[in-house]
Amino acid sequence: MSVNITELGLVRFTLLGVPGLERFYSIISVPFFIMFMCSVIGNPLIVFIILSDRGLHAPMYMFLSMLAITDLMLSLTIAPQMLVILWLDVRVVYFSRCVIQMFFVHFLTYMETGVLVAMAFDRYVAICQPLRYSAILTGPMITRIGLALALRGVLIVSPCVLLVVRLPYCRHEVIGKSYCDHMSIAKVSCGDTTINRYYGLIQIILTLLFDTSIIMLSYIFIINAVLKLSSKEARSKVFGTCSSHVCVMLFFYIPCGFTLLAYRFWKNIPPSIHSFLSLTYLLMPPIMNPLVYGVRTSQIRDRARKLFHYSKN
Repeated sequence: MSVNITELGLVRFTLLGVPGLERFYSIISVPFFIMFMCSVIGNPLIVFIILSDRGLHAPMYMFLSMLAITDLMLSLTIAPQMLVILWLDVRVVYFSRCVIQMFFVHFLTYMETGVLVAMAFDRYVAICQPLRYSAILTGPMITRIGLALALRGVLIVSPCVLLVVRLPYCRHEVIGKSYCDHMSIAKVSCGDTTINRYYGLIQIILTLLFDTSIIMLSYIFIINAVLKLSSKEARSKVFGTCSSHVCVMLFFYIPCGFTLLAYRFWKNIPPSIHSFLSLTYLLMPPIMNPLVYGVRTSQIRDRARKLFHYSKN
């Protein structure tokens, strides 16, 4: 028997975690816990280094701090609940909590891809319009870009909340993941989810297509400008500056695209693989981004070395 909107507070969902691999949860939990700890240590460290060193208050590093904050929040949104499932076998969540988690999972995902677009724009201006760099990417402009990305995320994800709230549900439903997202909630509904499916697919295609197109266009202009440089050393320096951003984009878009395609079109993939893929594309960037920028960005690497040296003394 389904419930109406006034009874949604009584609806509970059981999160299966990684279906089919329950007996390996103690083993599976180890790498996920390490990933979580790397994220909650690495990302705040990146933000602290950037904010504490005035030499790092350039636009590129401000966008990097936005990315680190987004990654940290994404890890905190997903990983604790996942670890509770793996360690304590606590799987039941109420509808309101599930919808809140769904909102932040999607909102932070769109923030992540939006910040990557902003970072690509930053590199484009720095390399293709170097004389106007400081005039274009001022402090207020960076703030406006951050607010615009947050507003975009809210506008895209808010309809998902309305679309799942309108659906009828039975008293207790099962979700084959360790976290709640839009289509996972919609699929366990007792009603017609056609609108949910179309909106979910359209928002993903349009947003990711737009963001990746902007990034690719930016790097076409960047590569064209770099190839015109007469000095081999200058070209190497510019490519080195952009390489960290390219690595971060690959860590996000490749698992994300593969997961979305597998989830919607490759129905024969086992549920355990689906669950693993979805966790990987959400939890991998928050641990890889600090490592990539910490290793490949000399300013952050040197500042971190000085910080640890000071703490030891």
